[in-house]
Amino acid sequence: MRRFLRKWHRDLGYFITGILLIYAVSGIALNHRKDWNPDYSVVSESIQLKKGEWKTYSSEEIGQLLQQFEAAPVYKKHFNSDEGVVKVFVENGMVIFDPTGGQAKLELLLKRPVFYHINKLHMAATLKAWVWVSDVLAAILIFVALSGLFILKGRNGLTGRGLWLTLLGILLPLFFIVFYIS
Repeated sequence: MRRFLRKWHRDLGYFITGILLIYAVSGIALNHRKDWNPDYSVVSESIQLKKGEWKTYSSEEIGQLLQQFEAAPVYKKHFNSDEGVVKVFVENGMVIFDPTGGQAKLELLLKRPVFYHINKLHMAATLKAWVWVSDVLAAILIFVALSGLFILKGRNGLTGRGLWLTLLGILLPLFFIVFYIS
């Protein structure tokens, strides 16, 4: 039985290593959501224009305004708000233009390379097919965890040191459940 478990433990362990590394990196990023947004980054840019330079706020004038930003925002549409500012909708963001003050501020919300995609996988917020892949991964993890308990025997196996480490691994999350999650 140990020979069978060792073979499958090894092969399935190799198979899931890449996925686990991606999950681990994503997990660290998601654990620190309060410190940063792991999915998006915000690009802000301001420019100063001459007061009263703009008159009609046509699509052409707004296009000229947008060309002055380094981020090269892509125009979608705009409107004059009741507060006297022009709100310009651009791809992935917005420009607020105050013609009386001559100030234009751009804010873009951009997907973080790599992190956006691996976080979506981690949270199974993608195709239904990935939910099945992650369920299979979970089943393989259960098998690898349980088979690992029985591969070694003696003082390093489940009847010795392995028992204490396994119990510690169970007690740690239970400690946080009991004392920190209500």
